Amino acid sequence: MSVKIPQKSNQPQSWNDDIITSVITKLKLYNFRSYSLHEVDFNSSGTVIVGPNGTGKTNLLEAIYAALRGSSFRGSLGDCMKFDMEQTIVHLEGSFGSRRLKLARSDNKISKEFILNDNKSKVLSRKNRLPVVLFEPSELRLISSSPSRRRDFLDGLLSRLDPKYDTALRAFSRALLQRNELLKHPQENSQSWRNNLFAWDIKFVQYAALVCRQRTNFLLKHESAIKNLYELLAGQPTALSIEYSASAPLQTYEQSLLDRLSKSREYETKTGFTSVGPQREDFTIFLHNQPAVKVASRGEMRTIMLAFKLLELDLQTSINNAKPLILLDDVFSELDATREKLLQETIQNHQFIVTTTDSRRQADDCLIIYTK
Repeated sequence: MSVKIPQKSNQPQSWNDDIITSVITKLKLYNFRSYSLHEVDFNSSGTVIVGPNGTGKTNLLEAIYAALRGSSFRGSLGDCMKFDMEQTIVHLEGSFGSRRLKLARSDNKISKEFILNDNKSKVLSRKNRLPVVLFEPSELRLISSSPSRRRDFLDGLLSRLDPKYDTALRAFSRALLQRNELLKHPQENSQSWRNNLFAWDIKFVQYAALVCRQRTNFLLKHESAIKNLYELLAGQPTALSIEYSASAPLQTYEQSLLDRLSKSREYETKTGFTSVGPQREDFTIFLHNQPAVKVASRGEMRTIMLAFKLLELDLQTSINNAKPLILLDDVFSELDATREKLLQETIQNHQFIVTTTDSRRQADDCLIIYTK
C-alpha cells in the first residue's frame, strides 16, 4: 500500500535574532580511536581539517559528536576506545562551558560517564544534548542504498527532532525483539506460548502504528520544503514527490496489520522473524514523476539528500531555538562546484567543521588544521 504525498506549500521557517549560538573552541582526546593524546582548537565560524584518507579526520568529528550528543554515528561508544586501553576521555570546551565523556573498560565491560561543568551522569539526557547536524558521504548515496538504510536515516532524523517519536521507536523495537524471540522458539501446542505471542502481537501492532503514522506524517508535512530546498540547490524548478509504502492502510492499520500477522504465523514460526510492519517499510522519492533511483543522476541523488539535511538544519534550529553545529565529513568531494558553493552559502551563518583531502576547499576566514 502506498501513501501518495501531495504537493503543498510549506517553506522552512526562517531564523531570528533571538536564536542561541553554541560555539565549541577546544577538543582534547585521550585514547580515542587512533589518537593517544591530541588537542585541537576551533574557529568560531569555520574550521577545515585537511589530510589524506586514514589520518583520523573522521575520528575528530566523531569525538565532537559523542561529547555533544552522547552517542557515536559510527557504532557503539565502546568502539571509540583505543585498542587494549582501559580508559578513553573526550574533553570539549565552548560557550556552554566544558563537557567530558569518560569511557572505562573493566572485565570486558564498558562503562561511560558524562561530566557537564562538574555535574556527573551515567547518561546524557536529551535536554543536555546540544544540536548537531552531520553530513556524511554515505547519506548522499542513500537513495540507491537498501531499504533498511533509508529506514535508519528517517528514524534517526525523526528521533533527533521529536522525543515522542524516539520513545515510540524504542518501544516498537523492544516489542519486535520480544515477538521474534517467541517465533524462534515456537510451541504451537502450548496455550501459554500462543497467549504470550498474541499479547506481543497487540503491543507490536500498537507501537507499529505510531511509528508508521509519524513517519508518514513527517514526509507529508515537509515534502514541499524538501522540494523547495532541492530546487534551491539545483537552481531550477523540479517535479519532486515522495511516497511512503506502509504495510497496511493507515485508516485501519492496527487491525489490518494484526490480520496479516495471523495469516503469516506459519511462515514466521519457520523463519523466526516478523514478516510485516515498519521494520519492512520504505519510502520512495520521485524525480520528474519517476523513481529517482531509476532516473536521477548521481548529482541529483546527492542533491535530494542534501535537501533532507538542510531541512533538518532548519528544523533543529526552530525546535531548539539554537543554531546547530554543522559537521561535514568529506562531503564536498561528492558535489560539483555549483552545489558545493550553494551548500557553503547555506551554512555560513553556523559554526561548521569540515574534513577534506583538498585544502583548496575552504573559505578565506576558516581555520585550517592538517592531519598526518
